Formats: sequence, structure tokens, C-alpha cells
Amino acid sequence: MYAQTTVPARDALAPCPCDSGADYGSCCGPYHRGQALAPTPAALMRSRYSAFALGGLGAYLLTTWDPKYRDPALTAQMLDQRDSDWLGLEILDASDDGTRGTVEFKATYRPLTTASGAPSQLLHERSRFRRHKGAWRYVDGVIDPPPRPASRNAPCPCGSGKKAKRCCHA
Repeated sequence: MYAQTTVPARDALAPCPCDSGADYGSCCGPYHRGQALAPTPAALMRSRYSAFALGGLGAYLLTTWDPKYRDPALTAQMLDQRDSDWLGLEILDASDDGTRGTVEFKATYRPLTTASGAPSQLLHERSRFRRHKGAWRYVDGVIDPPPRPASRNAPCPCGSGKKAKRCCHA
């Protein structure tokens, strides 16, 4: 289990901030309260997004960040501070092989230092995760990741109908 953390008051029946369509009490809430482990990298990504969106869950964010890859000077209090209004999350791709995983997502936000009418901004990241002692942990991420290369056996993106290895990648 993740370490039990104090969760800011939140209506369990309110929509979960991660945009899953589920209520907070049955979506990210159990992970935040230390009652369950996120079963997949995508579930962990959603719960971490919700932790940032809600604020006050710095201890959870630290617990779910692989200690090998996080700055040792980082504290829960630093992560407790909300510096943005998080407006939405879209999971673009998620995969895992049982011990390592990736989640590509786009998150829309508005920095709290800007005027309320300021345009929202977009964070596009491909995050890496690692399973350690049964628990998924965030490792790191690439912001504005380059597109993934097409598989040589996939249809060529040019639309020719040929396999990529027999067309544009030849």
C-alpha cells in the first residue's frame, strides 16, 4: 500500500478531478487515502493528476514518486502548494509490461498567477513508471514528446496501404 495520507475534505460523490467520469470516492479517493494501490500506470497517473488538482496531497505525490528518480530536497509541503488550476486530463496512450509502463497524456491548466480570463495552457507529457514491490511509481516524463515511430509492420502513415517497411521507411 501507499502510505496513508491525510486527504483534504472532498465530497466522495463529486466527479473525480481526473475526468474518468467516476465519482472521487470510487476513483482516486481510495488511492489518496492509502486504501488501495493503483493497479496500472494509467490509474496512478490519474490519481497523481487529481492530487495536483486538489492540492494538499504532497505526501501522496512523494510516496508515488520513485525515490531513485526524485529530487531528495523535494518535500511534501512543496508539493502541497497549488500553483495552477487544473482544468482537464486526457490520457492519449498507456501501456505496461508488468514492471515498466508509460502513459502519454495532455493536461489543461491555468497558472494561478494569471488573470482568470487568461487562456489555458497545455502540458503534454509521456511519463514513465516502474513497479516496485507491487506498487507502481512515477519515474519521470518527457514534456512535448516526439511522436512515436511507426512500427515497421504497421500500415505506412502516408496512406499507401503498404507496410511502413516497404514504403516510406524503406
